[in-house]
Amino acid sequence: MKIEPSSGRDAAQRVKVSSKFFFRSGQKFFVKGVTYGPFAPLPLEAGCSEPVHLPPRHRVKSDLEQMLQAGINAVRLYHAPPEWFLDECETAQIKAIITIPWEQHVAFLDTYRMRRSIRQRIAQAVSANRGHPAVFAYAVGNEIPTGIVRWYGAYKVERFIESLVDVAREADPSPLYTYGNYPSTEYLMPGSVDFYCYNVYLHRPSSFRLYLARLQNLAGEKPVLLGECGMDTSRHSEEAQAELFRWHIQTAARMGLAGTMLFSWTDEWFTGGHTIEDWKFGLVDAQRRPKKAFFEVQKFFKDSPRVALKRYPSVSVVVCSYNGARTLEACLTSLLQMDYPDYEVILVDDGSTDDTPRIALEFPRVKTIRQENLGLSVARNVGLKAARGEVIAYTDSDCMADKDWLYYLVGTLGEGGHAAVGGPNISPPAQNWSQACVAASPGQPSHVLVGDSEAEHIPGCNMAFFKWALESIGGFDPEYRKAGDDVDVCWRLLDRGLRIGFSPAAVVWHHRRFNVGAYFKQQEGYGEAEALLRFKHFVYFGPTGSAKWRGQVYDAARFSSLLQRPIVYHGTFGMGLFQCIYPKRTSEFVQLMSSLEWNALTLLTTLVSLQIGAAWYVPAVLLACTLSVGISYGFQARVESPYHGLWSRALISLLAVCQPLVRGWARYSTWMRKKRTPSRMIESSAENRALKTVWDRPALLTFWSEQGVGREQFLKAFETRLNCEGWKFSADTGWTDWDYQIYGNRWWQARLLTATEEHGDGKRLTRVRLRPRLSTFSGLVGSVFGVISLLAFLRFWATTSPEGFQLIGAWFCFLSAWLAFMVWRSARLRRRIARLAELAARDCNLTSLHAGR
Repeated sequence: MKIEPSSGRDAAQRVKVSSKFFFRSGQKFFVKGVTYGPFAPLPLEAGCSEPVHLPPRHRVKSDLEQMLQAGINAVRLYHAPPEWFLDECETAQIKAIITIPWEQHVAFLDTYRMRRSIRQRIAQAVSANRGHPAVFAYAVGNEIPTGIVRWYGAYKVERFIESLVDVAREADPSPLYTYGNYPSTEYLMPGSVDFYCYNVYLHRPSSFRLYLARLQNLAGEKPVLLGECGMDTSRHSEEAQAELFRWHIQTAARMGLAGTMLFSWTDEWFTGGHTIEDWKFGLVDAQRRPKKAFFEVQKFFKDSPRVALKRYPSVSVVVCSYNGARTLEACLTSLLQMDYPDYEVILVDDGSTDDTPRIALEFPRVKTIRQENLGLSVARNVGLKAARGEVIAYTDSDCMADKDWLYYLVGTLGEGGHAAVGGPNISPPAQNWSQACVAASPGQPSHVLVGDSEAEHIPGCNMAFFKWALESIGGFDPEYRKAGDDVDVCWRLLDRGLRIGFSPAAVVWHHRRFNVGAYFKQQEGYGEAEALLRFKHFVYFGPTGSAKWRGQVYDAARFSSLLQRPIVYHGTFGMGLFQCIYPKRTSEFVQLMSSLEWNALTLLTTLVSLQIGAAWYVPAVLLACTLSVGISYGFQARVESPYHGLWSRALISLLAVCQPLVRGWARYSTWMRKKRTPSRMIESSAENRALKTVWDRPALLTFWSEQGVGREQFLKAFETRLNCEGWKFSADTGWTDWDYQIYGNRWWQARLLTATEEHGDGKRLTRVRLRPRLSTFSGLVGSVFGVISLLAFLRFWATTSPEGFQLIGAWFCFLSAWLAFMVWRSARLRRRIARLAELAARDCNLTSLHAGR
């Protein structure tokens, strides 16, 4: 009698997926499994049309009892079993992962009849044991040969695997579904599976560890299960097999995998129509006598396979909250339930006006600090100062931490000489349709990796630092009130030669914004942060003001996928054992097509096309490019299944079009509004004497020293003067061809460059050059004026009326006045900076020789 999914025991025993882990009855479920068979087929039973590749029932029962002694909780089969086998598994409380075989070693996509036959076989195999609680998961395929995948192309094979998952899920929605992959087809990543399963045979611990880190990053938000791993004792010793399984289990657990299946339970193995005699991979031999590996596995599988860290430094978890009452209770509850021996939780209430103070009182174990609203960075510094821990971990009030969050963070932080470490932030199940769309939209906080375990950036909601590392750079910069402080800290650490690690298993669930309005507010804050970061870290930004990452940005979908596909190394003639996938960097051209600058160009060409009717296709093409980027993103984004549909795709596409505009507008407005020196500084007449300059050429200053003073001392004195007077500037970080970029008035900036000549006996001549540069605001105004001039000329050309002459004349008089104004503002700014340079030279005992062109 079949057990339907609605049964009570089914609901209680089912294994579920939550981010990178399996859960059962609310507790983490680490798969401790072995492969079982295939065995020589039993005689066909009455009513059975397929052979049963299992031992007799009494042997199965004794095998399962022996597995329980070893702590095994799951078996993987390579054929669909009869119901009696699953009943025995249910009795033994062992879960079954069933691999459904089909003709994957032939050209299976050539005919519709074969594709339909495969789908029917999948549906029948799943339906035969529909709802059985012993079924953990089905694998709808296993190790499609590389030649077949290369013959059809990975995209077609992926789509076919996804169709098999859809067929199976329709037959029985209760189990989990996967595909048994292996390194030779690493690039096959079907999106509809519940978890990724890889068969990995590596006999070196270092290589194994590195490859697991890679698989974890490729899998993204989904769990990784090792489907096979083992060693043949006919070619290796039993001691070597036991040692392999020891570090294999420890490494899988330490790297945060969801479990592992050891190959295999017994030496008895039947495949290809005959029994295999020269391979012996079993934990027990064919007579079920345990090998040494059995007892080694038993040692780790009987209890939790979690590996103890070398040491557990004290940790201070700092949560900064401003009006975060909606999610604060869940956040603090998760933090107080973590499995880590020595930690404290500090809540910094940054002047909240909601129920945050009341909620904080309900958690007496949490140290609460309340302050006036001073911004995120100040709050994080307050938490740093109050922390007693050797390690400082940060998360946000809209996050919930996994119970092993600190274990994985500290474990990675203590390895490899890292000063900081971060992990992924994953969106929890959405509460409504709009929240699900927002969670799948671009611009979410994400990590940036330069390797599988090395990061360039870690998100502020999931990061940890050694306290000494944060203190060595002075903590967080108070200028970042909303966002950007995490990026600034990471770049400052890297500039000091320190390393940032990444642990893909250190998971926090991060609520994205709950509605579209809040999402755009978030993107506006990110745009402001980018402007502030660009000011301080000029070399890390492109001409449009967006960050230029050295590493790979990991997110759900990428703009770059519109034009760029990942690169796959197949090996010569497609025969590589490890055929790795390498995502391409985000396409700068695709980013440009979605940018505010591109849309501004579209608007300007639209205005021109109103005067020249034949030019209408130019703005039409530009607009089509922008829309294509948004639509491409919308149809690639992963949306939660309850909210998946055409309207969801449409909203995500709209958000993907609007997000760069909102962020770009905030970036430009912040840059033009905040990043200029106050006029009172520039217009100050204190100690300001005239300096002859030519408007279109740099100011040149020369300073002499008899005591060996050169540009090194001058630059320090000059920066001191800039800071004391409140100037806005960027200093060279080692990647520019200037020493300082000074942001003067709204219209002009200036770049200062120095050089020192050696004249012997400590005599040195220092040259200082000031070059004027138009500000971003000037460039925008100049572009608008240019377009207006072009439109006015076209209008005059079409009418040639006296009124047209008058309007053109008035317009060009206005342009002349504006150009004169620009020359005057440039000269005044350069005179002021040149005087500042002379004062800095005097501060370090340099003698001014002359100032001229």
